[in-house]
Amino acid sequence: WEKTLSYISESVEKGLIVQRQWLYLENIFQGDDIRKQLPDEAKRFATITEEFQTISSKMFQAKTAVKATHLRAPPFLLNRFNRMDERLELIQRALEIYLENKRQLFPRFYFISNDDMLEILGNAKRPDLVQTHLKKLFDNLYKLELKRVGKTLNRWQGSGMYSDDGEFVEFQQVLYIDGPSERWLKQVEEYMFTIMKELLKLTRRSLKKLIGNREKWIFLWPGQMILTTAQIQWTTDCTRSLIHCNMVDQKKPLRKLKRKQIKVLSKL
Repeated sequence: WEKTLSYISESVEKGLIVQRQWLYLENIFQGDDIRKQLPDEAKRFATITEEFQTISSKMFQAKTAVKATHLRAPPFLLNRFNRMDERLELIQRALEIYLENKRQLFPRFYFISNDDMLEILGNAKRPDLVQTHLKKLFDNLYKLELKRVGKTLNRWQGSGMYSDDGEFVEFQQVLYIDGPSERWLKQVEEYMFTIMKELLKLTRRSLKKLIGNREKWIFLWPGQMILTTAQIQWTTDCTRSLIHCNMVDQKKPLRKLKRKQIKVLSKL
């Protein structure tokens, strides 16, 4: 009896390990994209699924733990579960390699979990469903301005981006969302950098014109550009004042700048 109970315990424990691995991988291999990307692993998983379902069904029909684990002479069931576990581990390893390759193509994937990443990869053609993960990939990017295009409305295009605060920035050109997730997300990153660089130039130019009216200026441009430009301007003003102090050999230019800065800050 001791030997029998020990075998029951070991078999059930291993069965639960297999079940947990199988449930995790089942969610992943339900997606068409993953099955296409890992065809060999998908076939192996389908074989394991069939085997696991057959064994589970027979165990359920057996009614008792002793009969369920002694479908054939021990260690038949335990050996089956051990082999399944090994095969599921190999599939898991192949999946990890696949995800690592994707992360190398788009390094921002390193910021998110495997589950989130698989959801993004599985919805490559549905950017509206990927929106929820954008905040994890890009700092403060809340969502993209998306719309369906084409005769069958099966293609998507993005025209701009929203921050979490509701600010909208339009891209310089329309982003056509096509192909794998990592490809069009990389394009989003490139479009973001391009428009932000251009906006920074325009914001700086605007400040030079409205240097005496900052209250108006801060409402004309995105917050990130305002902060960066203000810091550039502050550094420039301080550098000029320090050079001037050095030339006249007194601190008067710095005191003047301090009064000016306090006045600006008080207004804001």
